[in-house]
Amino acid sequence: MENNYNIFETTDFNSDLWDKLHGAYGNILEDIKPLAVKEPDVPENEKTLYTSFKSDYMVAFDNICCTLAHQMSFYPASYIALPYLANAFNYWYEKDDFIMQVLFLLNVGIIVSTDIGYNTEYYKSTRESLPEDVMQNYQDSILFFKEKAEELLSNKLDMLKQPDLFKPVDLTYICISLLALIGKKEHAFAFLLGNFDQCIISCKNCGLYTEDIELDNDYMKNTIQELNSLITPAAPVTGQWDKKSFDNTYIWLSNVLQLLGNDNDAAKLSYFYGTFNCPECGAKTGPVVDLYMEALFEE
Repeated sequence: MENNYNIFETTDFNSDLWDKLHGAYGNILEDIKPLAVKEPDVPENEKTLYTSFKSDYMVAFDNICCTLAHQMSFYPASYIALPYLANAFNYWYEKDDFIMQVLFLLNVGIIVSTDIGYNTEYYKSTRESLPEDVMQNYQDSILFFKEKAEELLSNKLDMLKQPDLFKPVDLTYICISLLALIGKKEHAFAFLLGNFDQCIISCKNCGLYTEDIELDNDYMKNTIQELNSLITPAAPVTGQWDKKSFDNTYIWLSNVLQLLGNDNDAAKLSYFYGTFNCPECGAKTGPVVDLYMEALFEE
């Protein structure tokens, strides 16, 4: 039965693309079908990050999210899954179900963050062989999620701070997922790959390669002098975000983390957007997160 909340064209269940475009565990069609129902049946106690799912809808949702971002790799099934996820999200958006919206944005952001050159080069011929409308619907779905991510950050940030809704660490990962949707997929990928507490760096000048930089909060407290010798953190930008502009990633993301009460991760972010001071040649380059991505591409 057609879902009245559908806004994107989707690949027909009888299409041979389901056999051609796989997730980590193969054909994803059987997990897509429950997400396309007209009226989802989701128990209130399953609208959370902190439970085991039993309903058909949430089991399928969890399976899809896992298979499309397994080990932070990209899987071509995303090309036909994203429009279905966008339609499913739109149902919860129109129902004004904030928690389900966040669950979708969190997981779709992780999926979208894997769609970078580092991951997708292998699938170039697959992508080029797909019907034009499939790729257009995929890109349009990403733009739709971008719009909703920006709307949440601009207008609904206080709702994320509701007591007992999400743990502080999860608020940070939600922000990183929103970062991917807003357009900085590479940076979000780097943060997620290193659990937002470690990075590798390759000096642009002399090629020094280091992978032992740890940025978790306990480590920062214990070795702050050593860390500061390697990285000059970006200057604080508290209060400099207008709550509507997303052009400067460091400014808006740092302020969002602070507004959510996560000052430690805002401080950590300043190192990712800081300057690397090479101990070998003395060159100063950055931001560190870009050096991280370049080091990944060199591996």
